Amino acid sequence: MIPRIIRITAFAAASLLVGQVAFGWGHEGHRLVARIAARNLSSIARQKVAAILGTNDAGLESALASAATWPDEIDKSQTQTALWHFINVAVSAPFSVAGLCPSHNCVLDRIADMQGRLAANTTGFTLPVVPVPNRPMTSQELAFLVHFIGDVHQPLHAANDGDRGGNCVPLTTPLVHPDGTMTTELHAVWDVDEVLAVLAALGTEDAATQTLFQRFKNGTKVTQATPSDWTKSSWSLAKTAVYQKLHLPNHTAPPGQCAPGIQSVTVTPAYLTANVPTVERQLLRAGIRLSRVLNQICAANGCRAM
Repeated sequence: MIPRIIRITAFAAASLLVGQVAFGWGHEGHRLVARIAARNLSSIARQKVAAILGTNDAGLESALASAATWPDEIDKSQTQTALWHFINVAVSAPFSVAGLCPSHNCVLDRIADMQGRLAANTTGFTLPVVPVPNRPMTSQELAFLVHFIGDVHQPLHAANDGDRGGNCVPLTTPLVHPDGTMTTELHAVWDVDEVLAVLAALGTEDAATQTLFQRFKNGTKVTQATPSDWTKSSWSLAKTAVYQKLHLPNHTAPPGQCAPGIQSVTVTPAYLTANVPTVERQLLRAGIRLSRVLNQICAANGCRAM
């Protein structure tokens, strides 16, 4: 597999056409969200989700984690899905999503679309080209839903400061990973490095999944609310934990463009560590809310494998 940060670089040219590089929580974060969700599914939802993914109960958690990363593995340009992963809500104005989802091409409307299709067993979902790797129709819809609920809990997938959700903000010093890959812009800090900081604090993916889910079992409250509420919460976090904490000035730019004069920013290990509790809460919230959505739409006649 091509390292994720290198894949961001390879995708950068195509992303200029669609407005934003969008990888949500990255491979690690999306897997954590899906694995937390799998542990909170009802028995009927487990059966139906396993059938959609072509696995059994024992393989459900692993299969759902793999499905969660699929929307970032396909070619977003050819499948015309790049805009589905985020919604650019300006941090310099009161929260509003009005007019930000033309032709339903934003994460909020695509969550509703996939949720509705799975609940109603709607047929006929196709992408403009066959995705590689491919999945059966219902498995595609499920993978998108799992992924997008994760995406909308990443603060920079719900915020914009004339910087394409932080994609236009270079780092003064790249963050170098043990495998030699690097993070070079602010958006990827929250996609990747903040989740790596969580894993550094909690241990392996298995350990982090168990620790976060156990917090929920021990009484940590997760209100369900609505996708619009989740978006507003992420937007608020972007304002405080990203733009204010890093002292970034306000910019404006047309959709999909970088404002002129954006300066580089310094991201320190202390900054990453300080955000770990926030990122842990967002990952847990995403997982539990996803599980409740799946439990609801699979409870009656929905979630039929097709």
